[in-house]
Amino acid sequence: MFLDLKIENVFASVSEWSDSDVASYKAKKDNIAIRLEEYLFNGNNLLDAEKIQQSVFPETEIDIFISHSHNDEDQAIRIALSLEEIGLKPFVDSCAWGYADELLKKIDNKFCIPPGWENYSYALRNRTTTNVHLILNAALQQMIHRSELFVFLGTESSIKIDEYMSDTERLSSPWIFSELMFAQNVKRTERKQLELGGLESYGKLNEAVFDSKPLEFRYLLPQSTYSMDYKQFIEWLSSYSQPEAPDSIRRIRGFEHIDKLYAELGVDAKLLEAPRFS
Repeated sequence: MFLDLKIENVFASVSEWSDSDVASYKAKKDNIAIRLEEYLFNGNNLLDAEKIQQSVFPETEIDIFISHSHNDEDQAIRIALSLEEIGLKPFVDSCAWGYADELLKKIDNKFCIPPGWENYSYALRNRTTTNVHLILNAALQQMIHRSELFVFLGTESSIKIDEYMSDTERLSSPWIFSELMFAQNVKRTERKQLELGGLESYGKLNEAVFDSKPLEFRYLLPQSTYSMDYKQFIEWLSSYSQPEAPDSIRRIRGFEHIDKLYAELGVDAKLLEAPRFS
Protein backbone atom coordinates (compact mmCIF):
# COMPACT_ATOMS: atom_id res chain seq x y z
CA MET A 1 0.00 0.00 0.00
CA PHE A 2 1.34 3.37 -1.02
CA LEU A 3 -1.03 5.78 0.73
CA ASP A 4 -4.05 5.91 3.07
CA LEU A 5 -6.70 8.60 2.69
CA LYS A 6 -9.70 9.62 4.79
CA ILE A 7 -12.57 11.25 2.89
CA GLU A 8 -14.26 13.68 5.27
CA ASN A 9 -17.81 15.08 5.38
CA VAL A 10 -19.18 12.40 3.08
CA PHE A 11 -22.84 12.90 2.20
CA ALA A 12 -25.36 11.42 -0.22
CA SER A 13 -24.98 13.20 -3.54
CA VAL A 14 -26.38 12.99 -7.04
CA SER A 15 -24.67 10.20 -8.96
CA GLU A 16 -24.63 9.00 -12.54
CA TRP A 17 -25.06 5.45 -11.21
CA SER A 18 -28.61 4.18 -10.71
CA ASP A 19 -29.96 1.78 -8.09
CA SER A 20 -29.94 -0.85 -10.83
CA ASP A 21 -26.21 -0.29 -11.40
CA VAL A 22 -25.57 -0.70 -7.68
CA ALA A 23 -27.66 -3.89 -7.57
CA SER A 24 -25.69 -5.32 -10.50
CA TYR A 25 -22.41 -4.59 -8.71
CA LYS A 26 -23.65 -6.34 -5.57
CA ALA A 27 -24.73 -9.33 -7.67
CA LYS A 28 -21.11 -9.91 -8.70
CA LYS A 29 -20.26 -11.25 -5.24
CA ASP A 30 -23.12 -13.74 -5.42
CA ASN A 31 -21.19 -15.62 -8.11
CA ILE A 32 -18.87 -17.05 -5.43
CA ALA A 33 -20.55 -20.08 -3.89
CA ILE A 34 -19.74 -21.12 -0.34
CA ARG A 35 -19.26 -24.91 -0.56
CA LEU A 36 -18.42 -26.06 2.92
CA GLU A 37 -17.58 -29.60 1.87
CA GLU A 38 -14.68 -28.33 -0.26
CA TYR A 39 -12.97 -26.84 2.80
CA LEU A 40 -12.98 -30.03 4.87
CA PHE A 41 -9.91 -32.23 5.29
CA ASN A 42 -10.94 -35.72 4.13
CA GLY A 43 -14.57 -35.06 4.98
CA ASN A 44 -13.77 -34.70 8.69
CA ASN A 45 -14.44 -31.83 11.03
CA LEU A 46 -11.21 -30.02 10.16
CA LEU A 47 -11.53 -26.90 8.01
CA ASP A 48 -8.73 -25.67 5.75
CA ALA A 49 -8.39 -21.92 6.36
CA GLU A 50 -6.14 -21.47 3.33
CA LYS A 51 -8.71 -23.04 0.99
CA ILE A 52 -11.41 -20.76 2.41
CA GLN A 53 -9.30 -17.68 1.72
CA GLN A 54 -8.42 -18.82 -1.79
CA SER A 55 -12.06 -19.56 -2.65
CA VAL A 56 -13.73 -16.51 -1.13
CA PHE A 57 -10.88 -14.04 -1.73
CA PRO A 58 -9.12 -15.10 -4.93
CA GLU A 59 -5.86 -13.40 -5.89
CA THR A 60 -7.00 -10.38 -7.87
CA GLU A 61 -5.46 -7.07 -8.84
CA ILE A 62 -6.57 -4.34 -6.43
CA ASP A 63 -5.78 -0.66 -7.02
CA ILE A 64 -8.02 1.04 -4.44
CA PHE A 65 -9.44 -0.46 -1.23
CA ILE A 66 -12.63 1.27 -0.01
CA SER A 67 -13.37 1.00 3.72
CA HIS A 68 -16.84 2.10 4.82
CA SER A 69 -19.79 1.58 7.15
CA HIS A 70 -22.41 -1.02 6.24
CA ASN A 71 -24.98 1.81 5.97
CA ASP A 72 -22.84 3.48 3.30
CA GLU A 73 -22.46 0.44 1.05
CA ASP A 74 -24.44 1.88 -1.86
CA GLN A 75 -22.43 5.10 -1.79
CA ALA A 76 -19.16 3.14 -1.66
CA ILE A 77 -20.29 1.08 -4.65
CA ARG A 78 -21.14 4.21 -6.65
CA ILE A 79 -17.62 5.51 -6.00
CA ALA A 80 -16.24 2.10 -7.04
CA LEU A 81 -18.22 2.22 -10.28
CA SER A 82 -16.77 5.67 -11.05
CA LEU A 83 -13.26 4.36 -10.37
CA GLU A 84 -13.87 1.40 -12.69
CA GLU A 85 -15.08 3.85 -15.31
CA ILE A 86 -11.65 5.50 -15.39
CA GLY A 87 -9.89 2.14 -15.69
CA LEU A 88 -8.99 1.41 -12.05
CA LYS A 89 -9.72 -1.71 -9.99
CA PRO A 90 -11.44 -0.90 -6.68
CA PHE A 91 -12.44 -3.27 -3.89
CA VAL A 92 -15.43 -2.53 -1.64
CA ASP A 93 -14.85 -4.20 1.71
CA SER A 94 -18.54 -4.92 2.43
CA CYS A 95 -18.51 -7.27 -0.54
CA ALA A 96 -16.50 -9.59 1.72
CA TRP A 97 -18.65 -9.39 4.85
CA GLY A 98 -21.50 -11.37 3.29
CA TYR A 99 -19.19 -14.28 2.55
CA ALA A 100 -18.21 -14.50 6.21
CA ASP A 101 -21.82 -14.50 7.37
CA GLU A 102 -22.82 -17.20 4.89
CA LEU A 103 -19.79 -19.34 5.70
CA LEU A 104 -20.31 -18.94 9.44
CA LYS A 105 -23.96 -19.97 9.20
CA LYS A 106 -23.07 -23.14 7.27
CA ILE A 107 -20.33 -24.05 9.74
CA ASP A 108 -22.59 -23.40 12.73
CA ASN A 109 -25.42 -25.47 11.29
CA LYS A 110 -23.09 -28.40 10.73
CA PHE A 111 -20.81 -28.30 13.77
CA CYS A 112 -22.37 -26.15 16.51
CA ILE A 113 -25.60 -28.03 17.28
CA PRO A 114 -24.69 -30.99 19.56
CA PRO A 115 -26.65 -34.26 19.19
CA GLY A 116 -30.06 -33.92 20.80
CA TRP A 117 -29.88 -30.11 20.92
CA GLU A 118 -32.21 -27.76 19.05
CA ASN A 119 -30.05 -24.66 19.38
CA TYR A 120 -26.41 -23.74 18.94
CA SER A 121 -23.85 -24.39 21.66
CA TYR A 122 -22.63 -21.03 22.98
CA ALA A 123 -19.06 -22.30 23.44
CA LEU A 124 -18.90 -23.88 19.98
CA ARG A 125 -20.33 -20.78 18.33
CA ASN A 126 -17.76 -18.57 20.02
CA ARG A 127 -15.02 -20.74 18.58
CA THR A 128 -16.36 -20.81 15.03
CA THR A 129 -17.10 -17.07 15.01
CA THR A 130 -13.58 -16.25 16.20
CA ASN A 131 -11.97 -18.43 13.52
CA VAL A 132 -14.11 -17.20 10.63
CA HIS A 133 -13.60 -13.57 11.62
CA LEU A 134 -9.84 -14.10 11.85
CA ILE A 135 -9.85 -15.62 8.36
CA LEU A 136 -11.84 -12.67 7.01
CA ASN A 137 -9.63 -10.15 8.79
CA ALA A 138 -6.44 -11.73 7.44
CA ALA A 139 -7.87 -11.76 3.91
CA LEU A 140 -8.91 -8.10 4.11
CA GLN A 141 -5.44 -7.13 5.34
CA GLN A 142 -3.85 -8.95 2.40
CA MET A 143 -6.08 -6.97 0.03
CA ILE A 144 -5.13 -3.69 1.70
CA HIS A 145 -1.47 -4.63 1.39
CA ARG A 146 -1.90 -5.41 -2.35
CA SER A 147 -3.75 -2.16 -3.06
CA GLU A 148 -2.02 1.13 -3.86
CA LEU A 149 -4.53 3.50 -2.26
CA PHE A 150 -6.62 2.89 0.88
CA VAL A 151 -9.73 5.10 1.09
CA PHE A 152 -11.88 5.42 4.23
CA LEU A 153 -15.31 7.06 3.90
CA GLY A 154 -15.85 9.19 6.99
CA THR A 155 -19.61 9.49 7.49
CA GLU A 156 -22.03 9.83 10.39
CA SER A 157 -22.56 6.07 10.11
CA SER A 158 -18.87 5.19 10.42
CA ILE A 159 -17.71 7.86 12.90
CA LYS A 160 -19.41 8.68 16.19
CA ILE A 161 -18.61 11.70 18.32
CA ASP A 162 -17.87 10.41 21.83
CA GLU A 163 -20.68 11.26 24.23
CA TYR A 164 -18.31 11.39 27.19
CA MET A 165 -15.18 12.99 25.72
CA SER A 166 -15.86 16.18 23.82
CA ASP A 167 -14.86 16.22 20.14
CA THR A 168 -13.32 12.74 20.30
CA GLU A 169 -14.09 10.69 17.19
CA ARG A 170 -14.74 6.98 17.70
CA LEU A 171 -15.79 3.96 15.63
CA SER A 172 -18.50 1.42 16.37
CA SER A 173 -17.32 -1.06 13.73
CA PRO A 174 -14.50 -3.46 14.69
CA TRP A 175 -13.95 -4.17 10.98
CA ILE A 176 -13.27 -0.52 10.14
CA PHE A 177 -11.08 -0.20 13.22
CA SER A 178 -9.01 -3.21 12.14
CA GLU A 179 -8.69 -1.95 8.56
CA LEU A 180 -7.63 1.55 9.66
CA MET A 181 -5.12 0.21 12.17
CA PHE A 182 -3.60 -2.07 9.53
CA ALA A 183 -3.50 0.75 6.97
CA GLN A 184 -1.77 2.92 9.56
CA ASN A 185 0.94 0.36 10.31
CA VAL A 186 1.40 -1.60 7.08
CA LYS A 187 4.73 -1.23 5.31
CA ARG A 188 4.52 1.40 2.60
CA THR A 189 5.31 0.42 -0.99
CA GLU A 190 6.07 2.43 -4.10
CA ARG A 191 3.31 3.23 -6.54
CA LYS A 192 2.42 0.45 -8.93
CA GLN A 193 4.30 0.11 -12.18
CA LEU A 194 2.57 -1.00 -15.35
CA GLU A 195 4.21 -2.98 -18.13
CA LEU A 196 3.52 -1.42 -21.50
CA GLY A 197 4.24 -4.75 -23.21
CA GLY A 198 4.98 -4.59 -26.92
CA LEU A 199 3.81 -1.02 -27.32
CA GLU A 200 6.57 1.09 -28.86
CA SER A 201 6.04 4.15 -26.71
CA TYR A 202 3.59 5.64 -24.32
CA GLY A 203 3.15 8.57 -26.67
CA LYS A 204 1.25 6.31 -29.03
CA LEU A 205 -1.17 5.50 -26.24
CA ASN A 206 -2.13 9.15 -26.04
CA GLU A 207 -3.45 8.83 -29.51
CA ALA A 208 -5.52 5.70 -28.68
CA VAL A 209 -7.59 5.71 -25.67
CA PHE A 210 -34.21 -4.29 15.77
CA ASP A 211 -36.58 -2.37 18.28
CA SER A 212 -34.18 -2.77 21.22
CA LYS A 213 -30.81 -1.10 20.91
CA PRO A 214 -28.03 -3.69 20.35
CA LEU A 215 -24.82 -3.73 22.36
CA GLU A 216 -22.11 -1.69 20.69
CA PHE A 217 -18.41 -1.17 21.30
CA ARG A 218 -16.47 2.03 20.66
CA TYR A 219 -12.98 2.14 19.19
CA LEU A 220 -10.79 5.23 19.09
CA LEU A 221 -10.57 6.37 15.47
CA PRO A 222 -7.08 5.68 14.02
CA GLN A 223 -5.85 8.73 12.12
CA SER A 224 -5.18 8.50 8.39
CA THR A 225 -2.01 9.95 6.88
CA TYR A 226 -3.96 12.16 4.46
CA SER A 227 -7.48 13.54 4.44
CA MET A 228 -9.65 15.26 1.86
CA ASP A 229 -13.13 16.75 1.86
CA TYR A 230 -15.73 14.66 0.04
CA LYS A 231 -16.62 17.50 -2.38
CA GLN A 232 -12.97 17.84 -3.33
CA PHE A 233 -12.66 14.07 -3.81
CA ILE A 234 -15.73 13.96 -6.06
CA GLU A 235 -14.40 16.90 -8.06
CA TRP A 236 -11.15 14.97 -8.62
CA LEU A 237 -13.06 11.82 -9.54
CA SER A 238 -15.38 13.57 -12.00
CA SER A 239 -12.63 15.65 -13.60
CA TYR A 240 -11.39 12.59 -15.50
CA SER A 241 -12.29 12.73 -19.15
CA GLN A 242 -11.18 10.18 -21.68
CA PRO A 243 -12.82 8.75 -24.82
CA GLU A 244 -13.47 5.04 -25.11
CA ALA A 245 -10.28 3.00 -25.09
CA PRO A 246 -9.07 -0.55 -24.42
CA ASP A 247 -8.93 -1.59 -20.76
CA SER A 248 -5.12 -1.52 -20.70
CA ILE A 249 -5.05 2.11 -21.83
CA ARG A 250 -7.88 3.10 -19.49
CA ARG A 251 -5.95 1.64 -16.55
CA ILE A 252 -2.85 3.62 -17.50
CA ARG A 253 -4.96 6.76 -17.69
CA GLY A 254 -6.52 5.84 -14.35
CA PHE A 255 -3.13 5.66 -12.64
CA GLU A 256 -2.17 9.02 -14.17
CA HIS A 257 -5.33 10.43 -12.62
CA ILE A 258 -4.41 8.94 -9.21
CA ASP A 259 -1.06 10.73 -9.46
CA LYS A 260 -2.96 14.01 -9.85
CA LEU A 261 -4.79 13.13 -6.63
CA TYR A 262 -1.49 12.50 -4.84
CA ALA A 263 -0.17 15.86 -6.01
CA GLU A 264 -3.36 17.56 -4.83
CA LEU A 265 -2.92 15.94 -1.42
CA GLY A 266 0.59 17.36 -1.17
CA VAL A 267 2.41 14.01 -1.28
CA ASP A 268 6.19 14.49 -1.18
CA ALA A 269 7.38 14.83 -4.78
CA LYS A 270 10.27 12.45 -4.07
CA LEU A 271 7.74 9.66 -3.49
CA LEU A 272 6.30 10.30 -6.95
CA GLU A 273 9.60 10.28 -8.84
CA ALA A 274 9.66 6.56 -9.64
CA PRO A 275 8.37 5.94 -13.17
CA ARG A 276 4.87 4.58 -13.49
CA PHE A 277 5.45 2.73 -16.73
CA SER A 278 8.21 0.48 -17.97
